[in-house]
Amino acid sequence: MKKKILVIGNYTDAIYHGLAGVDKRLASILSDYELICTDDTSKLLSLEKDHISGIISYLDIWQSKLYDDEANAFEHFVANGGGALLLHNGISIQSQDRLLTLAGAKFLGHPHHEVIRFEPSAHPVTEGCKSFSLDEEPYQFEFVPDNKKIILTYQYKNQKYPAGWCKNSGKGRLIYLCPGHTPEIFDCPQYQQLIRQSMDWTLGN
Repeated sequence: MKKKILVIGNYTDAIYHGLAGVDKRLASILSDYELICTDDTSKLLSLEKDHISGIISYLDIWQSKLYDDEANAFEHFVANGGGALLLHNGISIQSQDRLLTLAGAKFLGHPHHEVIRFEPSAHPVTEGCKSFSLDEEPYQFEFVPDNKKIILTYQYKNQKYPAGWCKNSGKGRLIYLCPGHTPEIFDCPQYQQLIRQSMDWTLGN
């Protein structure tokens, strides 16, 4: 039986990045899993009942936030052994302190998108992954001190920036990956491999 992954995003009220188009690509990339794609964040309240093993956040909630019980459920899910993968704007869960701590960084902003090159760092998550270039938004962050390991960087204006990290949180694991500002970004084979291996790692596979 395939492990179930809850994919949460915005279908109708996204400010910048909607889930439509990304959902189908993720289902194809992660075909070894059963993906449940939804904009109903109350699904976070029934993770155990629904036998969910992992969460993918593609939420676009920069000007809002999860309800407190949903944020608690997200945090407790990972702390109790669940896996979480935050993609691009999925880090917008940061508006609540507990989820900022879980994510490991605060989004500061980004210059206008341009073609930038992403370089995997040496880590079991990135084994066999190659560098890739994408027309992407160069997100920039302020880190929360924790046990994170940088697994992806990019160059911008002759400076290196973090573009992805992995961390342990309680009994669970979390990964953040910066690329993903359009559905077409997910057509990059090298990025698809990184997403697969990231999901596997968060679930301890």
